[in-house]
Amino acid sequence: MKIVLCTNRESLSDLISSFLKDEVESFQHLQINNELFDHIYKINPDLIFFDLYQKGNKKWKFIENFTSAPSLRDIPLIVIMDKKVRSQLREMCEYEIFDYLIGKLSKCEFIIKINKAREIIEMRKEFNKLLTKDPLTGAYNRSFLMARIQEELSWCSFYKEPLSIALFDIDYFKKINDTYGHLSGDKILMEIVSLAIEFLPNRLTIGRYGGEEFCIITPGIEENESFEICEAFRKKVAETEFHTFSGETINLSISIGLTTFYGNKLITIDELIQKVDTALYKAKQTGRNRVILETFIVK
Repeated sequence: MKIVLCTNRESLSDLISSFLKDEVESFQHLQINNELFDHIYKINPDLIFFDLYQKGNKKWKFIENFTSAPSLRDIPLIVIMDKKVRSQLREMCEYEIFDYLIGKLSKCEFIIKINKAREIIEMRKEFNKLLTKDPLTGAYNRSFLMARIQEELSWCSFYKEPLSIALFDIDYFKKINDTYGHLSGDKILMEIVSLAIEFLPNRLTIGRYGGEEFCIITPGIEENESFEICEAFRKKVAETEFHTFSGETINLSISIGLTTFYGNKLITIDELIQKVDTALYKAKQTGRNRVILETFIVK
């Protein structure tokens, strides 16, 4: 379990670090500043503790972002208070806060809170799998995928953050089905999604757009970095051996279309999908096994 503590108090960080030694997979302390969300996105923690002992109202803006950002809001957030303050408790009720700790902290209470969060996380994962996952590949289904893109697009437009979308499909997949059969085709789809989940950064969302076509959502990532991620994945696929239903080994390649939107104007989800679909079409038409970036022109 990866846990992040957001605080500017070194004493609190030292105390909690001593509580969690040998108890969790990873514990990281982050300063509460303008770079906080960038760090959170990169770490992709399972649980976040946030220290409310901060001056001013900016702390509530951080909490609002934690509990509303599409890529963060499913992470349980536990706030830490030095004492019970009614105004803060009333403020907390306005947000999707998982739990809170008050007063002098003890290791026992801390571990109980973590175990409670762990149980909820596992239950939520199993429930979400039934509702949102493609039963064959394990990627998110199209319904969930489109809803998430719309949410990320709205978030991007409001906060003027980058949103990169990639579409990839398997080159000459029909030939694979015709040669080795549809069971082999299904097996290869499962293997390539498994490879994507293992290889790509955790914060990315991978969904099945249709057939052998898959979508990767990369929120908060600049155009150049998104291109590097897609190019690295394309190379990884080309280097990987895949297997037919009967156990034969085959190699394959993918074509990837990519676009990055910076929230600098209002667009629809259809415009975003059309842009990335055009990029994928160009990748297929110019020789396959490549990444093509289509940029948005700011007028």
